Amino acid sequence: NEAQRERSEAIAASLRSRGISTDVAPSAAKFGKQIKFADRRGIPYVWFPGEEGAPDTVKDIRSGEQVEADPLTWTIAAADARPAIEKVTD
Repeated sequence: NEAQRERSEAIAASLRSRGISTDVAPSAAKFGKQIKFADRRGIPYVWFPGEEGAPDTVKDIRSGEQVEADPLTWTIAAADARPAIEKVTD
């Protein structure tokens, strides 16, 4: 939500500083819309900041697995570390 935008930007900066490509959704939206936003762009993970003391979580939208995460230590799978270009067919 917009109240967490500053925190989301800080999380993104922390991930970027460790070499993890990161994008922050352009506007607040429900989880389903955020996941669709990421999926359309080929982004495999969605980060959800925790509410009031709750832990942050990261969802792998390919597998559906969601785990607690810390922006200072969480890392992506090696296979996801480099962007890949996929051929799109009609």
